[in-house]
Amino acid sequence: MKLIDSFKDAIINEQKSESLEYESLSAKKLYQLNLAVFDLDIVNLRTSLNGKSVFELKINSNIDDVSIKNGDIIKIKFMKDKDKKDVGIDGVVLKCTKENISVVIDESVSDDEILQYYNNTDKSDSRVCLIKMGNSITYKRMLITMDKLNTFDAGDKNDIHRILLGESKHTINEEKTNFQLINQNLNPSQRQAAEFATKSNISVIHGPPGTGKTYTLIELIQQLTNMGEKVLVCGPSNISVDLIIEKLSKSYNTSDIIRIGHPARLLPVNLQHSLEVQSRSNEGKEIIRDVEKDINSTLNKIKKVKRYAERKELYQELKFLKKELRIREKKIVNDLLQNAKVIVATLHGSGSYELRNLKFDTVIIDEVAQALEPQCWIPLMNINKDFKRFVIAGDNLQLPPTIMSKNKTCLNYTLFDRIVKLHGDKFKKFLNIQYRMNSSIMKYPSLALYENKLKCDSTVETINLLDLPNVEDNEDSRMKCIFYDTIKQFQERKLDQDETGKINSSISNEGEVSLVKYHLQKLIDSGVKEEDIGIIAPYSAQVQLIKKQFEDTKIEISTVDGFQGREKEVIILSLVRSNDDNEIGFLAESRRLNVAITRAKRQLCLIGDLELLGKSKNKFLVNWSKYIEDGVSEGTIEPYEIIYPDVLDYIE
Repeated sequence: MKLIDSFKDAIINEQKSESLEYESLSAKKLYQLNLAVFDLDIVNLRTSLNGKSVFELKINSNIDDVSIKNGDIIKIKFMKDKDKKDVGIDGVVLKCTKENISVVIDESVSDDEILQYYNNTDKSDSRVCLIKMGNSITYKRMLITMDKLNTFDAGDKNDIHRILLGESKHTINEEKTNFQLINQNLNPSQRQAAEFATKSNISVIHGPPGTGKTYTLIELIQQLTNMGEKVLVCGPSNISVDLIIEKLSKSYNTSDIIRIGHPARLLPVNLQHSLEVQSRSNEGKEIIRDVEKDINSTLNKIKKVKRYAERKELYQELKFLKKELRIREKKIVNDLLQNAKVIVATLHGSGSYELRNLKFDTVIIDEVAQALEPQCWIPLMNINKDFKRFVIAGDNLQLPPTIMSKNKTCLNYTLFDRIVKLHGDKFKKFLNIQYRMNSSIMKYPSLALYENKLKCDSTVETINLLDLPNVEDNEDSRMKCIFYDTIKQFQERKLDQDETGKINSSISNEGEVSLVKYHLQKLIDSGVKEEDIGIIAPYSAQVQLIKKQFEDTKIEISTVDGFQGREKEVIILSLVRSNDDNEIGFLAESRRLNVAITRAKRQLCLIGDLELLGKSKNKFLVNWSKYIEDGVSEGTIEPYEIIYPDVLDYIE
């Protein structure tokens, strides 16, 4: 199929673009960028779930600034081989502290390779380095999925496959059902979306910011399991699915919900649902632990034995024990998965062998607009083909997945977009009431992106900072939307790699940082708590510049992309761009600005060059500048307060 071939080409190009970022840099440069740790000692080797090996590494230097964290994909190399490209063993960081790093070795690495590293630990040149890698495994799984789809026989496809591929038309089930809400607090649009999804074989739930999409999905999942269905819930990231588990777990027994995925990547509150944790809590745990104990004992013997014949015999014993462990674990894992009502995984994790050909009734993908379409096919091609319902939820008007390749490809177009283009809006349900921000903040995104369909719930329509405890009543606390217009007094500055400490160059604006400090101080003086304030910017260099000004603070400072899914009482947004050529860069992406604006609940403070927005030739920006300047006032909607700062007042 032409579409699938296009996906495969785009995936390969995307993987090349990502790997180029890392492969073009020496180990020393990666170390300088805090993407590598040098001079580690392998102090222990033990076994984990499915007989996977775990290295315990001792840190011999300060790693306070290292950006390696739990769940990262890494490569371990001997220090002497640190600049060799095709050597080393792959793994995932299980736990990272100031003293030690635990790494689960990838199952593709042979026992011989693992033991080669472990048995060298008493030699003078045995120290290793750990280097953060791009996620090649995800690309590999997407390519395998596309190959499966390409060779999919017509007889193997179900109705959902055919509808998604444009080979069949979608028909809506008009049959009336006795739908009774479980959560009586849902609004009519949420109820309609949940009820529709129980009747339709394909549903799209469109949830703009703050509209309670997650609560709608929780209602749907509970309705489906009450009907006796088995549900697979997926999302593009760990945080997207962990949020669902956190809310679901209040209504289910621990064993009813299984989380597929590396425990290192799970929120602590959800660890009880981890497949690995539950398999260790099962009645067969003692059988597993006995074999694990024997494996670890054998590993210690291998370390001490010098004679080749004895070591060879122990290697054979180790292989036998690992095989026995896998057999015993497989039965326990299969029982857990068969009995679970809801199984939750990232899209990548849904391709795991544990779920291969497992039967489900419904597949749900949350935050679908943040996922590459080939990722969305992973669960659909891995589980048993007899599933009867497919639900996607998200907002295609918020940030899309990050694309590394500079060339525009089919990956820029999400499954959400393609389904709606193929079949129209007939099975799309729009959540129209938002519970986050006041009407003044909400109005422009609603006008510009949501056909003016968004409404404020009465609980948030008029909220402002004065509603918060201990906040003084003054001009600064009463304002809901503010724009500090720099009138080109503060010009941007482009930074290269060496200055930013990042792989890509970035852009900053020191003058805007001064205005951030100025407005922030006014908020603090008015009694607003630091933890209620978020400062965001579209460029990482600007974020780093702001962070240097507020090193000991509870204020959250992040890029716009890093703040998606979050909210604060106040958002200060530094737009950064100000130049004589009216170049707008990242500001051209209306979905990024939609995310930025809609993080704020009570006050939105913008800092930027209003003239640049108006002259940008970008529809969203031009209309936004007009909206700000015209001072739109309607009902509970208050106009933007425009402030023209004098540059001399802010130069330190």
